Amino acid sequence: MMKLNVVKELRADEISVVASLPDMGRVGGLVSSFLSKFLKAELVAEIISIEKPWVSYSNGVVKSAVDTYNIFYEKAHQMLILTGESQPQDPGELYELCNGFLDYAQSIGKVRRIYGAGGYLREQLAGAPRVCGVVNKPELKEVLVTAGIEPVGNEIATITWFNGIILGQAARRGIDGIGLFGEISESSVPQPLAAKSILAALSRLENLEIDTKPLDQQYESILEEIQKQKEPSSFGPGIG
Repeated sequence: MMKLNVVKELRADEISVVASLPDMGRVGGLVSSFLSKFLKAELVAEIISIEKPWVSYSNGVVKSAVDTYNIFYEKAHQMLILTGESQPQDPGELYELCNGFLDYAQSIGKVRRIYGAGGYLREQLAGAPRVCGVVNKPELKEVLVTAGIEPVGNEIATITWFNGIILGQAARRGIDGIGLFGEISESSVPQPLAAKSILAALSRLENLEIDTKPLDQQYESILEEIQKQKEPSSFGPGIG
C-alpha cells in the first residue's frame, strides 16, 4: 500500500520530470539525488510504502518496514525530481509507485517530458562512461541524435524495474519519455562516473549547468576504500 503525503501544493503550466531510483551500481539513485541537491530543490511531497511482507530487526526488536520516496521541485527550471534509497521488490508495488507518482506529477500541470536514468552494464570500458538512450516514442529518437546520444544496443531486450517501467507507464499516458543509461563495468559498488555522464547528457537536453565535481570526489573515495579492503593485514594469526 502506498501513501502520498503532500508537503506543499504546486501548480504549473508545464513541468519536466526526472525520476530514477538505485539500480546496478546505484546509478539511477545517484543521478536523481545529486540533481535534487545541486539544484537546491524543495521537498514538496513523499510517497510512503507502508505494507511490506517483512519487518526490520535490530538489537532484539522488530518494527514495521517503511520505504520513502522523496519528491522535489525546482522552480527556476520547473523540474520535478523523484528519488529514493531503494526500489520496490514486488511488481504490484512497483506499478503502484510508478502510477501514483505520475498521477501526482500530472496533477501539478502538463508533463512536457520525463527522464529516467540507470546503469548500462558493459564488460569492457575504456575512458569515461558513455551514455546511451532509449525513448518511449519513435519521434523522440531525433532528440537523442541532436544531443549526440547513441541508442542502447540491440543486445538489450528488456529494461527492468522502476527505471524502465516508469517510461512505459508514461507512454500509456501520452507523456514523452527518455531513458539515459550510463555504462558501468561493475554493478556491486556505486558508480558515480556513470551518473556524472548522465547528468552531462541531461544538461544538454534541458539546458542546465551542473557542476559534477563532487561525483569525481565520490569516485576517488570509493577507489580508496576498495584499495584498503585489498591491502593485506600487517598482523599474523593470533589471539587477541
